[in-house]
Amino acid sequence: MKESTYDLLCAVMLGFGNFCLFLGYDTQNTIAEPVLRSVHDRSPDRIDMHAGYNGTAVCTVVFMLFSLAVPWTLGRLGSKGSIVFGSSLFTAYLCSFLYVHYIPYYVSAAANGVGYALFSSGVGAYTTEHSTARTIGRNSALSYSLATSGLVVGGLAIFNTSQRLMYGSFVALGIVSNIIFALMPPRAVEKSLAQVNDSTRRIRLSSTLKTVLLTMKESRMLLAAPVFLYLGFTTSFWMSIYAATLIYSKRLSNHDNLQAYYISAVGVGEILMGAIVSLASKRFRDFAKMTTQSIGTALFVLAMVLAFLSTPFDASHSPTDDETLLIQPSMEVALLIALLLGMADCALVSSRTVLCSLLMPEKIPQVFSISKFYQPLASSVILFLSSFISMPMHFALNLAFGTIALYAYHRSMSIASRREGA
Repeated sequence: MKESTYDLLCAVMLGFGNFCLFLGYDTQNTIAEPVLRSVHDRSPDRIDMHAGYNGTAVCTVVFMLFSLAVPWTLGRLGSKGSIVFGSSLFTAYLCSFLYVHYIPYYVSAAANGVGYALFSSGVGAYTTEHSTARTIGRNSALSYSLATSGLVVGGLAIFNTSQRLMYGSFVALGIVSNIIFALMPPRAVEKSLAQVNDSTRRIRLSSTLKTVLLTMKESRMLLAAPVFLYLGFTTSFWMSIYAATLIYSKRLSNHDNLQAYYISAVGVGEILMGAIVSLASKRFRDFAKMTTQSIGTALFVLAMVLAFLSTPFDASHSPTDDETLLIQPSMEVALLIALLLGMADCALVSSRTVLCSLLMPEKIPQVFSISKFYQPLASSVILFLSSFISMPMHFALNLAFGTIALYAYHRSMSIASRREGA
């Protein structure tokens, strides 16, 4: 098999496995808050009122802390082993929705934080092992757009479907993804961006943590920190916060299955931007860098402006019938926002992957680990506070961090490009 074909095959298998896994996981994340609140309303002793936000926050806190040990686990498990084991914990978490109770729910949410750290670090390492400097932009965009395109199918899956049947389907797809990941080829491509994380290599955990902390203090990592924090804010907004407003805003209550349409529209946006980045990266060498980051930031700001003007201020955390600032809530506006959010998310994740691969080539596992520390740090703070933060505060935070992150990305990529050309 030609090396270029093998390179593409690895990206497609990784993306399709992600598609099956995140079809269920991302879909349930967008509905977890209202679904679990409805369970609380029926049986308050089984789950707390804002368990959707709180469970996701618990997951992200564990994810954040365990991410510091990820280079050590990569040395023990290898990139493929980390993906397989981590994805298995995702599947176990989805099982907790088949019968909701606070004990298995929060235990599996915490375990899923470990799984998410293992999985995301494994994906980052596997992508760099199976990509060259020329193909990293295409492969990261292709893999991520395939992963999030599951949202299109996930949106259709929640049309008039019972909770048990829906989550049973998500668990089945999670098992399929586990099998796909187990079948992925482990051999790295020639001239890959990273050394293979050999599972036979043994690294002391204390040494790993020391290396990660020392790397975190380096000026290049401190400069890039706002980029990773911003991604935490944007992800929590489209996946949990804005999705919840569509149910909590009583002015949208007459639109049946709006949540399903929203999920599908986000998925369409992810696919569209993934195709744009993949195709443009073939023609323009540096398209997946600053250009993609700028496009993602601009699209997200536009989506935030529309959301700010068309959403009741308290709809981010409570049912409300309040007036909006300027634009009347409608299905058309909500779906336009969803499309913009999906496109923005794919662009920001793709450019982040490229930055992590090039910022410190000699410490790629540590860079990905640190990026996965900052991102859930921002997400967990926002999610824990979301029970009383209103839409204007979300708007202000995202606008401020978006501006800072764009400047930080420009400076970080300039430094990385100079080192790459040296």
